[in-house]
Amino acid sequence: MKVLLLGGTLFLGKHIAKQALNKGMDITLFNRGKTNPEFLKGVKGVTHIVGDRSINDIEKLTDNWDVVIDVSGRNPDDVERSVQQLIDRCNSYVFISSISAYKNLDKGPVFESNVLHELYQGDYGSNKATCEVIINKDFYDKSLIIRPGLIVGPDDSTDRFTYWPWRMNQGGRILVPNVSDRKRVQFIDVRDLASWIIEAIQQGVKGTFNTVGPKETLGFRDFILTCKKLVSPEKTELCWVEESVLEENQIEPWIELPFWLPDSLNMNGMMCANSDKAIEAGLSFRPMKETIMDTLEWSLHERHGEWQAGLEKEKEVRVLEIVRNSTV
Repeated sequence: MKVLLLGGTLFLGKHIAKQALNKGMDITLFNRGKTNPEFLKGVKGVTHIVGDRSINDIEKLTDNWDVVIDVSGRNPDDVERSVQQLIDRCNSYVFISSISAYKNLDKGPVFESNVLHELYQGDYGSNKATCEVIINKDFYDKSLIIRPGLIVGPDDSTDRFTYWPWRMNQGGRILVPNVSDRKRVQFIDVRDLASWIIEAIQQGVKGTFNTVGPKETLGFRDFILTCKKLVSPEKTELCWVEESVLEENQIEPWIELPFWLPDSLNMNGMMCANSDKAIEAGLSFRPMKETIMDTLEWSLHERHGEWQAGLEKEKEVRVLEIVRNSTV
């Protein structure tokens, strides 16, 4: 099987490429050559084409493939160019969309049939929804649309999941948002998602699928306590801080404290998607413990660069001191 990857050198794309190679597929990586340019260079069965589809370099793609996997499509114009160039060169089109494409995600859980964002509005969710429509217009019965939520695990450059195992491993007094028991979290290990995508391609699966985990409902508190149990040193203290205090101290939801969305932004505490359809099609999830431990190991020994998410130590100490003084 010949596979064309649009992107393919960052996080999910890397894992898809590796999984495809493990299955004996021949892959072509088409990207700008700016992120991890040495990834799979010189590996048998891998072809590299450097190009930017925003400036019509998509015209460099003149071969024929069994399937195109569009990992990097965000701009509707770019995706339109890709579809027109590949409509007669690929038998199917796999598009990595997002649950952000749903219009009423905060009313969750959402199913694949739920209403999507208005098209051509320019924001991330609308762009993903628009890209889906563009693809399905020409690949209508030959497309596989995948809507993940938060993708996590080794190689994640966003740090949105990584922060919690890493911070728990540092120990000391840890600031944690004191959220209600109804607040749940959803994520999928990048390795599970990549594996299912390749298996779905091999089996000829078509259609639209939410791909979020875990299979069972997971509360934010349970997630935090699991991280603490697995990786924290003795005498680690979790300091559960009220949402009002976090907002007063201008702690940014989701970015500074990943997984936290205050009730003022997310009234029902759901913001989740239902993945039963994908599970019926073979999607499975590894134990959360494995994802936590592997992500921590990667963060301690292989992660590089500035943190993209998480609370800076100085700010954490300052807010915890405010909380301590207010209770004296």
